[in-house]
Amino acid sequence: MDNKNLIISDMHKIPEIEGPIPVSENSHPFCDMMHARVPLDVRNYGYLEEEYFVSGSANVYDVDENRNVIIDGSPLEYKTRILVRKPANVKDFSGRVYFDILNATQGYDIEDLWHRNYLWCMTHGHGYVGITSKPVNVQSLKNFDYDRYKTLCFPSHEPVPMPTISKSATLPGTEEGLIWDMIAQVATAIKTNSNPCFKGYQIEELYLTGQSQSGAYLNTFASNFDEYINADQCIIDGYLNIVGALVERSIRQEDTMGPLRLFLRDMKPIKTPYICISSEADLYLFNYFLDGNLMNVRIPNSDTANNKCRYYEIPGAPHTDIICPVLTAVEEIEKTGAKMPNLDEKLLHGINDFPTEFYICGILEKLHQWAVTGQAPEEIGVIERSENDLKRDSHGNALGGFRTPFLDVPIGTYIASNPEDPEGISGKLILFTKEQFLKEYDSKESYLTKFKAMVEAQKRDGWVDEIDAEKMITWAMHTVEKIVS
Repeated sequence: MDNKNLIISDMHKIPEIEGPIPVSENSHPFCDMMHARVPLDVRNYGYLEEEYFVSGSANVYDVDENRNVIIDGSPLEYKTRILVRKPANVKDFSGRVYFDILNATQGYDIEDLWHRNYLWCMTHGHGYVGITSKPVNVQSLKNFDYDRYKTLCFPSHEPVPMPTISKSATLPGTEEGLIWDMIAQVATAIKTNSNPCFKGYQIEELYLTGQSQSGAYLNTFASNFDEYINADQCIIDGYLNIVGALVERSIRQEDTMGPLRLFLRDMKPIKTPYICISSEADLYLFNYFLDGNLMNVRIPNSDTANNKCRYYEIPGAPHTDIICPVLTAVEEIEKTGAKMPNLDEKLLHGINDFPTEFYICGILEKLHQWAVTGQAPEEIGVIERSENDLKRDSHGNALGGFRTPFLDVPIGTYIASNPEDPEGISGKLILFTKEQFLKEYDSKESYLTKFKAMVEAQKRDGWVDEIDAEKMITWAMHTVEKIVS
């Protein structure tokens, strides 16, 4: 059996899936919604929330001089965990599952996709799965609740004693590169209905997602392993990279205890529909991790049999939303021993509340249509560049890219990457003064008419759904009152 067949065989193994793991007064999953900053009972939406442990054997992979994937050494026995959310009544299930690579940037699991689409997901009956993707996050889980998570492991061929607490990007004695087989095996178990998580639920489509650092993981997985995971059968129907479009990571763990090394995206074309997004903030943020200038980067769109890619840049959008109510409660994070979120009041005051999540949900729907009907989403140009920066209008808002009423019918300046934020992930919104507003629009009625017209156009074109369109209009009505009152 050649190396390609070995890889396909290993990626399609069905892992052992144990659970749901019991929940008690003294033990619950990290990231469960009842322990969010604003507790959310998913049962009120007709949903179940469950945690499972996944065990199997995974390879360590490398690439040769021709960028071919090769297996390095014998398989290693791993154990990780997945979070599952699904309609309690199978009749309410849409047939779709969104499978998210949980973000590890802070050293604990962050459910970036769920934070963006949880209401949309539950409104439409979609399933959600999040996978713990990195050894440092396993360690944070053990710090959080050792008795619950003590058996989880990402072993290495060369074990080294593991520290009790680490805030480094990597841990000695572990192998981050096991994640590729973990993702593939869990995906295979879900899509082929060979798992207890969705027993009785008929899975029609499975979409893999990642954001930021997990977006780098997603690019790396799609580039190196899509041809294997989808070789004989369609396991993953499409990919969405949320604000991590421009970066990849090494295929295996590097010998370093320093910050994670990211590389400029150099993906192979893939046959599976792939949509990737850069927020305006990403064009500044990722320059801290890469050589070169991301202002010079372009990702070409394509819709051929062997290369299906759409790339969107969203002007005005920050890297992420640090005030989302279903983020894990600070008290829970503190137990992990990992890096605490930066919630300095000066960052929260006037924070950029650009609703990227509404457009992500619209783009997820367009990805689904591309996968099931073959109709590719519209092509849209990138944000306009000057020599080494972005071009801006008279209000300081970026020109070009994916246009929205927040920038085309503005009532403020959207700073995507706030210079007062050392992490570069939250932005700032500087609202117009009453005088600026009246000079631009004459009246709040004039403003709202223009704003609503663009929202309606985007709803007709499928970029936002009806519920989110109403939320956008409500935001405009509330915010303009603050300006003119």
